[in-house]
Amino acid sequence: WGGSAELDECGECGGDSSSCADACGVPNGDGSSCPASLAFGTFDSSGNSVEILYDFGGDVAGFQFEVSGLALTGASGGAAGNYGFDVQTGGTTVLGFSFTGASVPAGSGVLTVLSFSEVTSETTTISMGTFGAITDSEGSVFDASASGSLSHAGQEDCSGDYYGDAVVDNCGTCDSDTSNDCTQDCTGVWGGDAVE
Repeated sequence: WGGSAELDECGECGGDSSSCADACGVPNGDGSSCPASLAFGTFDSSGNSVEILYDFGGDVAGFQFEVSGLALTGASGGAAGNYGFDVQTGGTTVLGFSFTGASVPAGSGVLTVLSFSEVTSETTTISMGTFGAITDSEGSVFDASASGSLSHAGQEDCSGDYYGDAVVDNCGTCDSDTSNDCTQDCTGVWGGDAVE
């Protein structure tokens, strides 16, 4: 009686609330309050790659998100690569985790670099999608978001391929083969058959 000990935020008498805090400092938290966001970084049309940037409030052991408008072929590098994550792509889905239980530490930077074979839409978007999630090693789901878009409008070549190199020659043929460009005949008509 007359003591000064009180229940802390963890429900412990005179305890240290930091001992029961989750990765984001929430007493008795499960990590779900940790913010986690994804966005696009550098897009390289000639190298067929795009960076995925991250900002994690806590250590992340797994992630899944969606990228539309690209024919994805794989992923490599970034923090996910540095920490031994296996990152896979299938359709529009990007999935990353570690077979050894490693985590990407809280912080920000390049999460991974996606590779693609072609741009399939005028706009490329990133989202959490229907089943997207960012989780910690205990399976707690972070308060995650993924947003942003890349516009490819005006980047089509004459055949409709984004960032393609096909051009229309003087005879009206659209292709990327310069060896079959038409020539002028002796009267100056492109593709004509007049000869001297």
